[in-house]
Amino acid sequence: MQIELRTTGNIELALETLASGTPGITPCCGAALAQAAAVCLDERGHSNPALMAVRGALEATAQLYWQSPDDQTRRCWADPNVATEHGACGVATLLVPEISDLTVVERSRKGTGFDYWLGEKNDEGPLFQGKARLEVSGIRTGSDSTVASRVKQKLRQTQPSDGSLPAIVVVVEFGSPQSVVANKCGM
Repeated sequence: MQIELRTTGNIELALETLASGTPGITPCCGAALAQAAAVCLDERGHSNPALMAVRGALEATAQLYWQSPDDQTRRCWADPNVATEHGACGVATLLVPEISDLTVVERSRKGTGFDYWLGEKNDEGPLFQGKARLEVSGIRTGSDSTVASRVKQKLRQTQPSDGSLPAIVVVVEFGSPQSVVANKCGM
């Protein structure tokens, strides 16, 4: 089984909408992910909105909108590794529903090789039936070869949970900015 990805034309991602949450991300956590992404974009000097290339399993352009971080937000997200990791999760959480019929429904446990469980939007069916996995990685600034290497690394990382369920890997690089999406088939 493979996830069907689509290009919806002009993709618009407003980071503030993460504060509404998803079935698997609370509004407070979503707001924090949005803050982290905003700090990364601001630190890289991007204007608001920023155009983000979406490459890999599909080709698209997304406009990223965010609230400029204040000094307290910058101090809260002063660790660049933590901000980059959480910010990438925020961008991926918004991007996946725009390119597929899936959304984040639950955080995965450590050791599974992926970050989130994905499910169909508004699906009231049993948990994990026909669902997928999402692995996310962030890079503050990196070359195309660095991003490609990270995508390969993250595809390998999902191997412990390989089986019948497909996976999406999203690597967000804030320097350009760009997101590279890989689609891994389930058996």
